[in-house]
Formats: sequence, C-alpha cells, structure tokens
Amino acid sequence: MPNMKAVITGFLLIIFAQASAQNVEAFGVFGGFNFPFTIDQGLNKDPRFYGRFTLRATPVGFVYGYDRVGHGILLTPNYTQTGQKFIIKNTTGGDVGTRDVQMSYFSIPVALKLHINDMSFFRLSMVAAIQPSFLIKGQDTYTISSPNQATKLKYPAGVSVPTDPGYEQVYDGVFVPDMDNEVYVSKDKFNSFQLFAALGLRSDFDLNDDWSINFDGRANFGIFDTRTKDYVSQLQNPSGPADINGNPGAPDLYGQRREVYLSVAFGISRIIQTKQSFKPKATTVAGALKSSTPKPRSTSSSANKSMSKKKGGAKKKK
Repeated sequence: MPNMKAVITGFLLIIFAQASAQNVEAFGVFGGFNFPFTIDQGLNKDPRFYGRFTLRATPVGFVYGYDRVGHGILLTPNYTQTGQKFIIKNTTGGDVGTRDVQMSYFSIPVALKLHINDMSFFRLSMVAAIQPSFLIKGQDTYTISSPNQATKLKYPAGVSVPTDPGYEQVYDGVFVPDMDNEVYVSKDKFNSFQLFAALGLRSDFDLNDDWSINFDGRANFGIFDTRTKDYVSQLQNPSGPADINGNPGAPDLYGQRREVYLSVAFGISRIIQTKQSFKPKATTVAGALKSSTPKPRSTSSSANKSMSKKKGGAKKKK
C-alpha cells in the first residue's frame, strides 16, 4: 500500500504540474455505457454459473480539462455501473436464471493526455488515468425460474445448501424455489472504496471556437477485490450451513475477484481559449530595417574638424 500511495501521489503531482502552463480550458458533460467483466476464480469453478454479455450505463458525467501542444489533463467525475451477469444452469445444462453482480460507483477519474496529433480542429490523444471510486450500491441477486419447485442445480462441495423453505437436496443435485431478484450478497459485503487504472484513446473535434464534441474509449482495471476482507475470509474458511457432503460450507467457492470493464463515452464541451496574442514591434520591412540600423556615434575629433571647416570658409569669403 505505501508503494501504491507513492505511485498515486507522483501521478497526481505530474498531472497538476501541467495545469500551470495550459492554453485551452474546456468544460462539458458526457454519457455512455460499459462492457463489464467480473473475473472471479470461484465462480469460474462453480458449475452453476456461466458469464454472459453484459451492458451497463454511465448515465451522466462531467468533464473539466486543460490542453496545450503535446499533452493535457482531464478530470471526469461520473456515476458508473459495473459488474457482470451470469447465466444459471441446471443439472442438465439448461438456462434457468441469472446471477447479477451489481456495483454502482461515484468515480473521479484523473487522466493524463498525450496528443497523437495537434490539428487546429481535431485532437487525438492517448489517455492514462487513475480512478478513485466510492461505492453507492452493491449486491448479488438471483433470479430463477422454478415452476412447481422442479429446477435442480448442482451445488459444488464446499458451498452451503440453503436451509430455507423450497430447497431440497437429492442424490444428484438440489431442488430450488422460484426467485425474483433475491439478494444473495448484500452491500455490506462489498468494499466501500475501489481504485481503477485505465488506458485508452480520446478524440476532441472542435465544431467552432466555442464548442467541441468528444469521444472517449478506455479499458479499466480494478486494483482491489470488490468484497470485504471479512467476507473473503468467510469464503476461505467455511463455517456455515452444511454442503452436499454434510461439511461446513460457505456462500460461494473462494477465488480472487477483480472487476474489469470497457467504457465508451460521448460528450460535448464548451471551449475557453486562454492563449495570449502577441503584437509585432515592426509593422513594415522599411521600419524593421531602419530600427535595426545603428546610428554613428559622434567623436570630439570629428566635431573639431567641422568647426575648423566653418572658420576657414568664413575667411575666404572676406
């Protein structure tokens, strides 16, 4: 953690040091969507769950940025939804429901932009960012279709078989009841803070001197496990209701978990130019040459010669 704090501090210092020399400032809003992937070694080993394509929204965000030739900085606070959905399969391989891993964050990405090009109306940039994120909502829910309690799942050894009404263990599986968005893992089992690192591309297309449209695409990688240490410890050391073999079980199979998502955002920004205008000192070529030609310095000998010439000329006239 000390090394991580040093990296974050150094990154922020580099970014904010750039702010003192920027020449274009922009404010705007954006929205977009995410393609999340919950990489969980425990869920991957569980025969009940298979990952499915998931789309989440980034409903709204704000952008504040500075740019100069070659590089810039970007601050994009936003509301972000992550977490993947998993198909629930029965003992014969049929799809019978969904496990939905959901997390909503208030995120404050801080990014460094390195311009690939610097055209007057279009800028394409590589983006590297760190993204402190604060949990707003977090839960795992089950939705299972089980008419007449006929859906049967294969619980792996080590996972507790619920003792609630509607569950019945048989020799080749466990019959389960109907479920509709039933909370399986509640918010208190999730870490309240997460840190993401991101890499991507951003384009800024200036419509005129005042407005620009923006496109931003990034790959975001979660640094920490999204679950609390106490909950992870509970998975590592099963002590709950019995599993299929009668041994103490846990809510899930243990495995490290990381959140990764691909984000796509579109926005519009108000541009404020802060460049200084410079006025040339010489407005014409003649003026420039005249101002650049040094004037001859007068000496005492040349002054005496001119005085003697005047005197001599006066005598001859008489």
